Amino acid sequence: MEILYHVLFLVLECPNLKLKKPPWLHVPSAMTVYALVVVSYFLITGGIIYDVIVEPPSVGSMTDERGHQRMKLASYLMG
Repeated sequence: MEILYHVLFLVLECPNLKLKKPPWLHVPSAMTVYALVVVSYFLITGGIIYDVIVEPPSVGSMTDERGHQRMKLASYLMG
């Protein structure tokens, strides 16, 4: 296996890049990361994220107890 890696890295050569971090980018605090993880956890386990990805809510439709979706007639009062 070591020979395979040696041959592979003889062929491939990493470019010499000097990358710098943008000055406006900073590491978020631990509490911010924790809050994002907790909020995303509750959104995912609550099914909100899944519902939006799989079937975005549409205006004027409703789902019955069997899961079939149909258009709902909406009447507006003009006055």
